[in-house]
Amino acid sequence: MNSSPGSALPKGGNVPLGGGQVRITVAPGGIDVSVLCVGADGKVGGDADFVFYNQPESPDGAVRLAGGAVSVDLARVAGRVERLVVAASVDTGTVAAVPLAVRVSDGAAAHELVVGGLSTETTVVLGEIYRRGGAWKLRNVGQGYASGLAGLATDYGITVDDPGTPAPPAPPPPPPVAAPAPNLTKRSITIKNSAPVLLRKAPVVRLRVAWTSGTDYEAYALVVLTDGTVVHVATFDAQGIPANPQFKDLVRHLGDRGRGDVNRGGGSTEEIIEVRFAPEIAAVVPVAYSAINNGTGSFHKYRVTLAIDSGGEEEVTIPADQAKKSSWIFTCVPGIVYNRPDGVLVERLELYSRRMSEHRPKAILHPDGRVEVKMDKGPLNTFKRDNT
Repeated sequence: MNSSPGSALPKGGNVPLGGGQVRITVAPGGIDVSVLCVGADGKVGGDADFVFYNQPESPDGAVRLAGGAVSVDLARVAGRVERLVVAASVDTGTVAAVPLAVRVSDGAAAHELVVGGLSTETTVVLGEIYRRGGAWKLRNVGQGYASGLAGLATDYGITVDDPGTPAPPAPPPPPPVAAPAPNLTKRSITIKNSAPVLLRKAPVVRLRVAWTSGTDYEAYALVVLTDGTVVHVATFDAQGIPANPQFKDLVRHLGDRGRGDVNRGGGSTEEIIEVRFAPEIAAVVPVAYSAINNGTGSFHKYRVTLAIDSGGEEEVTIPADQAKKSSWIFTCVPGIVYNRPDGVLVERLELYSRRMSEHRPKAILHPDGRVEVKMDKGPLNTFKRDNT
């Protein structure tokens, strides 16, 4: 949801920023504010990209922390940096117990980030400043971390030292053995029928919805829990369901990742959802959705695909090759990813919404562990426009 300049910015909302100086203040005093300078892969380039009280300036000099406030010179941000993730943390207690007031100003307007819905978390991602179409935008994220600042930093690729845990004594060196040659080629498997594919379960599994055009799709996920609860991880609202780009520390929407010049037909764009398959997750249903100001087109024309990368030597791809050429079908569920004890099971579905339908799918967990996906039976998307 786009918000007007100067208004309160709700969770999931975003506004454009000018390309100059940005100042971020967090009240009350005593809150630790930090910024992660994140690249296109969702990770920092190195530990120096973590701006916090012990390291108050980014390597490019664009981000500075002083007096509990953050100043950003957007013109100086290194080209490899796609997002500036702004977080706040407390040493004792929880952030929910602190009446946070977060203000972001760019000289032309000031935006108040609405923070709420927290409980036991000690760290919260307040928002992110990110590149979009050659300009900068601000999004209210409002996602808490029960694992604290160390958990947040680790998620974005920072190596965190724990001085409280002594290192175990080094074991005696093993006898030398000839190391096998590494396999540097990832095997790609394309699912063309209903036969599922089992992949090794890595600590982080990436679901990528990709398309080869200058058009923009949105990706979101229905996270089906073992108790039957379904959590929507999306950057935009549906009726009765607010935008929520992350579920706990387990499922996280990373946003757009462009590769090549999509506007000239020479590249592709993808939206990535990272999943940590904890025991409470039964399955994840990725969904591709077309926003209205994308222009006309279809899933067939733009060759939308779902790829599942478990971090191993195999990647599974499900193409939307059965799509009709209609420009008025807005939603596609390419497949489903099950959490199994022996790995992640990928099954092709390739389901499409009715023409002109704005409803999300509905996911139902059956007693036998099977998840049924019913198109057009979920909540109504509250708008149809580009929201990122």
